[in-house]
Amino acid sequence: MLIKKKGFIGGIILIAVGAIGFWLTQTVFHKTSSTEFCISCHSMTTAKEEWEGSVHFANKLGIRAECSDCHLPPENWHYIKAKFIALKDVWGELTGKIPDAEAFEQHRLQMAQTVWEQMKALDSSSCRTCHKTDAWILSEQSEQAQTMHKLAIETNQTCIDCHKGIVHFMPDVATDSSAASGELSKHAGQFANDDKTLYLMGMSSATAGNGQVRLMPFARLVDWQADNNDIKGTVNGWQQAGAESLIYQQMGKRIIVAVVDDDAKSQITVLKTVHDDITDSDWHEVNIALSVDKAALTSDINALNQYGKSLDQTHCSTCHAPIAADHYTANQWVGVINSMKDRTSMNDEEVRTITLYLQHFAKDMGSSH
Repeated sequence: MLIKKKGFIGGIILIAVGAIGFWLTQTVFHKTSSTEFCISCHSMTTAKEEWEGSVHFANKLGIRAECSDCHLPPENWHYIKAKFIALKDVWGELTGKIPDAEAFEQHRLQMAQTVWEQMKALDSSSCRTCHKTDAWILSEQSEQAQTMHKLAIETNQTCIDCHKGIVHFMPDVATDSSAASGELSKHAGQFANDDKTLYLMGMSSATAGNGQVRLMPFARLVDWQADNNDIKGTVNGWQQAGAESLIYQQMGKRIIVAVVDDDAKSQITVLKTVHDDITDSDWHEVNIALSVDKAALTSDINALNQYGKSLDQTHCSTCHAPIAADHYTANQWVGVINSMKDRTSMNDEEVRTITLYLQHFAKDMGSSH
Protein backbone atom coordinates (compact mmCIF):
# COMPACT_ATOMS: atom_id res chain seq x y z
CA MET A 1 0.00 0.00 0.00
CA LEU A 2 2.86 2.30 0.91
CA ILE A 3 4.56 1.56 -2.42
CA LYS A 4 1.38 2.41 -4.33
CA LYS A 5 1.06 5.63 -2.37
CA LYS A 6 4.65 6.61 -3.12
CA GLY A 7 4.12 5.76 -6.78
CA PHE A 8 1.00 7.91 -6.88
CA ILE A 9 2.76 10.83 -5.24
CA GLY A 10 5.74 10.38 -7.58
CA GLY A 11 3.39 10.42 -10.57
CA ILE A 12 1.76 13.61 -9.33
CA ILE A 13 5.18 15.20 -8.89
CA LEU A 14 6.27 14.17 -12.41
CA ILE A 15 3.07 15.57 -13.87
CA ALA A 16 3.57 18.79 -11.94
CA VAL A 17 7.20 19.06 -13.03
CA GLY A 18 6.18 18.36 -16.61
CA ALA A 19 3.42 20.95 -16.48
CA ILE A 20 5.75 23.53 -14.98
CA GLY A 21 8.41 22.69 -17.57
CA PHE A 22 5.86 22.95 -20.38
CA TRP A 23 4.59 26.27 -18.99
CA LEU A 24 8.13 27.63 -18.66
CA THR A 25 9.00 26.48 -22.19
CA GLN A 26 5.87 28.05 -23.64
CA THR A 27 6.51 31.25 -21.69
CA VAL A 28 10.13 31.44 -22.88
CA PHE A 29 9.12 30.69 -26.47
CA HIS A 30 6.36 33.30 -26.30
CA LYS A 31 8.53 36.01 -24.76
CA THR A 32 11.45 35.38 -27.13
CA SER A 33 9.07 35.48 -30.10
CA SER A 34 7.83 38.97 -29.34
CA THR A 35 8.88 41.86 -31.51
CA GLU A 36 10.03 43.71 -28.41
CA PHE A 37 12.50 40.93 -27.68
CA CYS A 38 13.73 40.73 -31.28
CA ILE A 39 14.44 44.43 -31.67
CA SER A 40 16.00 44.73 -28.22
CA CYS A 41 19.24 43.43 -29.70
CA HIS A 42 21.59 46.16 -30.87
CA SER A 43 22.34 44.21 -34.05
CA MET A 44 18.67 44.42 -35.08
CA THR A 45 18.57 48.23 -35.14
CA THR A 46 18.87 48.38 -38.92
CA ALA A 47 16.29 45.63 -39.41
CA LYS A 48 13.88 47.45 -37.07
CA GLU A 49 14.19 50.73 -38.98
CA GLU A 50 13.55 49.00 -42.31
CA TRP A 51 10.52 47.16 -40.91
CA GLU A 52 9.06 50.41 -39.54
CA GLY A 53 9.33 51.95 -43.00
CA SER A 54 7.62 49.05 -44.76
CA VAL A 55 3.99 48.31 -45.63
CA HIS A 56 4.12 45.38 -43.22
CA PHE A 57 4.41 47.89 -40.35
CA ALA A 58 1.83 50.50 -41.39
CA ASN A 59 -0.76 50.30 -44.16
CA LYS A 60 -4.29 51.37 -45.05
CA LEU A 61 -5.75 48.15 -43.62
CA GLY A 62 -4.14 48.62 -40.22
CA ILE A 63 -2.65 45.12 -40.28
CA ARG A 64 0.84 44.78 -38.84
CA ALA A 65 3.12 41.79 -39.37
CA GLU A 66 5.38 41.26 -36.37
CA CYS A 67 8.86 39.73 -36.60
CA SER A 68 7.63 36.25 -35.63
CA ASP A 69 4.83 36.35 -38.21
CA CYS A 70 7.41 36.22 -40.99
CA HIS A 71 10.47 34.64 -39.42
CA LEU A 72 8.87 31.77 -37.47
CA PRO A 73 7.11 28.93 -39.30
CA PRO A 74 3.60 28.25 -37.99
CA GLU A 75 4.03 24.44 -37.90
CA ASN A 76 5.03 23.05 -34.50
CA TRP A 77 8.15 21.06 -35.41
CA HIS A 78 9.50 23.70 -37.77
CA TYR A 79 8.65 26.33 -35.14
CA ILE A 80 10.66 24.55 -32.46
CA LYS A 81 13.51 23.88 -34.87
CA ALA A 82 13.63 27.58 -35.81
CA LYS A 83 13.76 28.59 -32.15
CA PHE A 84 16.81 26.44 -31.50
CA ILE A 85 18.55 27.56 -34.70
CA ALA A 86 17.96 31.16 -33.57
CA LEU A 87 20.34 30.55 -30.65
CA LYS A 88 23.19 31.34 -33.03
CA ASP A 89 21.76 34.86 -33.34
CA VAL A 90 22.00 35.24 -29.58
CA TRP A 91 25.61 34.10 -29.76
CA GLY A 92 26.25 36.57 -32.56
CA GLU A 93 24.81 39.35 -30.44
CA LEU A 94 26.92 38.41 -27.41
CA THR A 95 30.12 38.24 -29.48
CA GLY A 96 29.42 41.48 -31.33
CA LYS A 97 29.27 39.96 -34.83
CA ILE A 98 27.20 42.91 -36.09
CA PRO A 99 28.30 45.92 -34.02
CA ASP A 100 27.15 48.60 -36.47
CA ALA A 101 25.31 49.33 -39.72
CA GLU A 102 28.43 48.77 -41.78
CA ALA A 103 28.85 45.25 -40.44
CA PHE A 104 25.13 44.62 -41.03
CA GLU A 105 25.59 45.48 -44.70
CA GLN A 106 28.55 43.12 -44.94
CA HIS A 107 26.40 40.25 -43.69
CA ARG A 108 23.12 41.31 -45.35
CA LEU A 109 23.43 39.05 -48.40
CA GLN A 110 24.32 35.98 -46.33
CA MET A 111 21.48 36.60 -43.86
CA ALA A 112 18.97 37.26 -46.65
CA GLN A 113 19.91 34.13 -48.59
CA THR A 114 19.57 32.03 -45.44
CA VAL A 115 16.06 33.34 -44.78
CA TRP A 116 15.05 32.99 -48.45
CA GLU A 117 16.19 29.36 -48.51
CA GLN A 118 14.34 28.56 -45.29
CA MET A 119 11.12 30.17 -46.48
CA LYS A 120 11.29 28.47 -49.88
CA ALA A 121 11.89 25.07 -48.25
CA LEU A 122 8.65 25.56 -46.26
CA ASP A 123 6.68 26.85 -49.26
CA SER A 124 6.50 30.32 -47.66
CA SER A 125 4.22 28.92 -44.94
CA SER A 126 4.63 32.01 -42.76
CA CYS A 127 3.44 34.22 -45.63
CA ARG A 128 0.46 31.99 -46.29
CA THR A 129 -0.91 32.38 -42.77
CA CYS A 130 -2.13 35.82 -43.94
CA HIS A 131 -1.92 35.70 -47.74
CA LYS A 132 -4.04 32.84 -49.03
CA THR A 133 -4.08 32.19 -52.78
CA ASP A 134 -7.59 30.75 -52.65
CA ALA A 135 -8.79 34.09 -51.27
CA TRP A 136 -7.34 36.16 -54.10
CA ILE A 137 -9.65 38.22 -56.29
CA LEU A 138 -7.29 38.38 -59.25
CA SER A 139 -9.53 40.74 -61.19
CA GLU A 140 -8.94 43.44 -58.56
CA GLN A 141 -5.17 43.14 -58.78
CA SER A 142 -3.02 45.16 -61.17
CA GLU A 143 -2.49 43.69 -64.62
CA GLN A 144 1.14 42.93 -63.81
CA ALA A 145 0.21 41.24 -60.50
CA GLN A 146 -2.43 39.14 -62.23
CA THR A 147 0.09 37.98 -64.82
CA MET A 148 2.76 37.08 -62.27
CA HIS A 149 0.35 35.42 -59.82
CA LYS A 150 -1.19 33.27 -62.55
CA LEU A 151 2.32 32.28 -63.58
CA ALA A 152 3.21 31.45 -59.96
CA ILE A 153 0.18 29.16 -59.66
CA GLU A 154 0.88 27.45 -62.97
CA THR A 155 4.55 26.83 -62.20
CA ASN A 156 4.17 26.03 -58.46
CA GLN A 157 6.27 28.98 -57.35
CA THR A 158 6.21 30.13 -53.77
CA CYS A 159 5.83 33.64 -52.36
CA ILE A 160 9.51 34.24 -51.60
CA ASP A 161 10.48 33.39 -55.18
CA CYS A 162 9.32 36.87 -56.16
CA HIS A 163 8.60 38.86 -52.99
CA LYS A 164 12.09 39.55 -51.75
CA GLY A 165 12.92 42.96 -50.31
CA ILE A 166 9.36 43.92 -49.33
CA VAL A 167 10.30 44.60 -45.69
CA HIS A 168 14.07 44.64 -45.48
CA PHE A 169 16.23 46.24 -48.15
CA MET A 170 17.59 43.98 -50.85
CA PRO A 171 21.28 43.11 -50.43
CA ASP A 172 23.71 44.32 -53.04
CA VAL A 173 23.97 41.48 -55.53
CA ALA A 174 26.62 41.71 -58.19
CA THR A 175 24.78 42.43 -61.43
CA ASP A 176 27.78 43.36 -63.51
CA SER A 177 27.30 41.82 -66.93
CA SER A 178 30.76 42.88 -68.08
CA ALA A 179 32.19 39.38 -67.61
CA ALA A 180 29.58 37.80 -69.88
CA SER A 181 29.84 40.71 -72.30
CA GLY A 182 33.61 40.34 -72.33
CA GLU A 183 33.28 36.64 -73.07
CA LEU A 184 30.96 37.42 -75.98
CA SER A 185 33.36 40.04 -77.35
CA LYS A 186 35.98 37.32 -77.78
CA HIS A 187 33.87 36.01 -80.64
CA ALA A 188 33.73 39.35 -82.46
CA GLY A 189 34.70 38.95 -86.10
CA GLN A 190 35.19 35.22 -85.65
CA PHE A 191 33.83 33.29 -88.59
CA ALA A 192 35.06 31.29 -91.56
CA ASN A 193 34.42 31.69 -95.26
CA ASP A 194 32.13 28.66 -95.27
CA ASP A 195 29.87 29.97 -92.50
CA LYS A 196 26.55 30.61 -94.21
CA THR A 197 24.94 32.80 -91.51
CA LEU A 198 26.47 35.55 -89.40
CA TYR A 199 24.80 37.09 -86.35
CA LEU A 200 24.85 40.62 -84.93
CA MET A 201 26.26 40.56 -81.39
CA GLY A 202 24.68 43.85 -80.37
CA MET A 203 22.88 46.89 -81.73
CA SER A 204 25.00 48.08 -84.64
CA SER A 205 24.87 50.65 -87.42
CA ALA A 206 24.98 49.55 -91.04
CA THR A 207 24.76 51.33 -94.37
CA ALA A 208 22.36 50.55 -97.22
CA GLY A 209 23.00 52.76 -100.24
CA ASN A 210 22.90 56.31 -98.88
CA GLY A 211 20.78 55.27 -95.93
CA GLN A 212 21.37 54.02 -92.41
CA VAL A 213 20.12 50.81 -90.84
CA ARG A 214 20.08 50.03 -87.12
CA LEU A 215 20.59 46.30 -86.75
CA MET A 216 19.45 44.46 -83.62
CA PRO A 217 21.21 41.67 -81.70
CA PHE A 218 20.60 38.23 -83.23
CA ALA A 219 19.92 39.77 -86.67
CA ARG A 220 21.06 37.33 -89.39
CA LEU A 221 23.29 38.26 -92.29
CA VAL A 222 23.38 35.85 -95.26
CA ASP A 223 24.93 35.78 -98.74
CA TRP A 224 27.82 37.76 -97.33
CA GLN A 225 31.28 38.63 -98.55
CA ALA A 226 34.19 40.44 -96.92
CA ASP A 227 35.21 43.93 -98.04
CA ASN A 228 38.29 44.83 -95.99
CA ASN A 229 36.96 45.47 -92.45
CA ASP A 230 33.34 45.51 -93.58
CA ILE A 231 30.98 42.69 -94.42
CA LYS A 232 28.45 43.10 -97.20
CA GLY A 233 25.43 40.85 -97.05
CA THR A 234 21.66 40.52 -97.00
CA VAL A 235 19.17 40.69 -94.17
CA ASN A 236 15.82 38.99 -94.68
CA GLY A 237 12.60 39.71 -92.84
CA TRP A 238 9.05 41.06 -92.90
CA GLN A 239 7.53 44.54 -92.93
CA GLN A 240 4.03 45.36 -91.79
CA ALA A 241 2.14 47.64 -94.13
CA GLY A 242 2.15 51.15 -92.71
CA ALA A 243 5.20 50.52 -90.54
CA GLU A 244 7.92 50.19 -93.17
CA SER A 245 10.66 51.53 -90.90
CA LEU A 246 10.79 48.21 -89.05
CA ILE A 247 11.89 44.83 -90.32
CA TYR A 248 10.74 41.84 -88.28
CA GLN A 249 12.12 38.32 -88.26
CA GLN A 250 8.76 36.67 -88.94
CA MET A 251 5.33 37.73 -90.08
CA GLY A 252 3.12 38.74 -87.17
CA LYS A 253 5.87 38.41 -84.56
CA ARG A 254 7.40 41.53 -82.99
CA ILE A 255 10.95 40.25 -83.17
CA ILE A 256 12.73 43.31 -84.52
CA VAL A 257 15.63 42.69 -86.88
CA ALA A 258 16.35 46.18 -88.13
CA VAL A 259 15.23 49.80 -88.12
CA VAL A 260 15.72 51.59 -91.44
CA ASP A 261 15.70 55.32 -92.18
CA ASP A 262 13.93 56.87 -95.15
CA ASP A 263 17.01 56.79 -97.40
CA ALA A 264 17.60 53.10 -96.71
CA LYS A 265 14.02 52.15 -97.60
CA SER A 266 14.87 52.48 -101.30
CA GLN A 267 17.29 49.56 -100.90
CA ILE A 268 14.55 47.20 -99.68
CA THR A 269 13.32 44.55 -102.11
CA VAL A 270 9.77 43.26 -101.64
CA LEU A 271 9.56 39.55 -102.47
CA LYS A 272 5.86 38.99 -101.79
CA THR A 273 2.88 40.35 -99.87
CA VAL A 274 0.69 38.26 -97.55
CA HIS A 275 -2.42 39.21 -95.61
CA ASP A 276 -2.21 38.09 -91.99
CA ASP A 277 -5.61 37.39 -90.43
CA ILE A 278 -4.31 37.60 -86.85
CA THR A 279 -3.02 41.16 -87.20
CA ASP A 280 -5.54 41.91 -89.96
CA SER A 281 -2.91 43.64 -92.08
CA ASP A 282 -0.69 43.07 -95.08
CA TRP A 283 2.87 41.92 -94.52
CA HIS A 284 5.70 42.16 -97.04
CA GLU A 285 8.47 39.61 -97.16
CA VAL A 286 11.61 41.66 -97.87
CA ASN A 287 15.36 41.69 -97.97
CA ILE A 288 17.89 44.49 -97.86
CA ALA A 289 21.53 44.56 -98.95
CA LEU A 290 23.79 46.39 -96.52
CA SER A 291 27.30 46.75 -95.18
CA VAL A 292 28.32 46.39 -91.52
CA ASP A 293 31.53 46.40 -89.51
CA LYS A 294 33.13 42.94 -89.33
CA ALA A 295 33.71 43.28 -85.58
CA ALA A 296 29.94 43.45 -84.97
CA LEU A 297 29.41 39.92 -86.28
CA THR A 298 29.99 36.35 -85.22
CA SER A 299 29.06 32.91 -86.50
CA ASP A 300 28.79 31.51 -82.97
CA ILE A 301 25.10 31.66 -82.12
CA ASN A 302 25.77 29.63 -78.97
CA ALA A 303 27.97 32.39 -77.55
CA LEU A 304 25.22 34.94 -78.24
CA ASN A 305 22.60 32.71 -76.62
CA GLN A 306 24.83 32.24 -73.59
CA TYR A 307 25.10 36.00 -73.21
CA GLY A 308 21.31 36.32 -73.32
CA LYS A 309 20.98 33.55 -70.75
CA SER A 310 23.53 35.29 -68.52
CA LEU A 311 21.52 38.53 -68.64
CA ASP A 312 18.39 36.60 -67.68
CA GLN A 313 20.08 34.89 -64.73
CA THR A 314 21.85 38.03 -63.54
CA HIS A 315 19.11 40.63 -63.80
CA CYS A 316 15.82 38.70 -63.78
CA SER A 317 16.34 35.59 -61.68
CA THR A 318 17.79 37.62 -58.79
CA CYS A 319 14.33 38.71 -57.61
CA HIS A 320 12.06 35.90 -58.75
CA ALA A 321 12.21 32.30 -59.85
CA PRO A 322 13.39 31.78 -63.42
CA ILE A 323 10.62 32.01 -66.03
CA ALA A 324 11.08 29.62 -68.93
CA ALA A 325 11.31 31.39 -72.28
CA ASP A 326 8.61 29.14 -73.70
CA HIS A 327 6.09 30.28 -71.10
CA TYR A 328 5.17 33.33 -73.22
CA THR A 329 4.78 33.98 -76.92
CA ALA A 330 7.30 36.15 -78.75
CA ASN A 331 4.89 39.08 -78.71
CA GLN A 332 4.01 38.66 -75.03
CA TRP A 333 7.67 38.83 -74.01
CA VAL A 334 7.84 42.44 -75.22
CA GLY A 335 5.25 43.55 -72.67
CA VAL A 336 6.70 41.40 -69.88
CA ILE A 337 10.21 42.81 -70.28
CA ASN A 338 8.98 46.39 -70.64
CA SER A 339 7.01 46.07 -67.39
CA MET A 340 10.04 44.78 -65.47
CA LYS A 341 13.07 46.51 -67.01
CA ASP A 342 12.97 49.56 -64.71
CA ARG A 343 13.55 47.26 -61.74
CA THR A 344 16.92 46.23 -63.13
CA SER A 345 20.19 48.00 -63.88
CA MET A 346 20.22 46.93 -67.53
CA ASN A 347 20.97 49.52 -70.18
CA ASP A 348 18.93 49.84 -73.39
CA GLU A 349 21.11 47.45 -75.37
CA GLU A 350 20.98 44.79 -72.66
CA VAL A 351 17.18 45.13 -72.49
CA ARG A 352 16.98 44.69 -76.24
CA THR A 353 19.30 41.67 -76.15
CA ILE A 354 17.45 39.83 -73.39
CA THR A 355 14.10 40.54 -75.07
CA LEU A 356 15.28 39.06 -78.36
CA TYR A 357 16.92 36.12 -76.60
CA LEU A 358 13.67 35.20 -74.83
CA GLN A 359 11.62 35.83 -77.97
CA HIS A 360 13.72 33.41 -80.00
CA PHE A 361 12.87 30.62 -77.56
CA ALA A 362 9.23 31.66 -77.00
CA LYS A 363 6.50 29.03 -77.02
CA ASP A 364 5.27 29.97 -80.51
CA MET A 365 8.72 29.86 -82.10
CA GLY A 366 9.09 26.07 -82.12
CA SER A 367 12.40 25.03 -83.64
CA SER A 368 12.68 28.11 -85.84
CA HIS A 369 15.66 29.45 -83.89
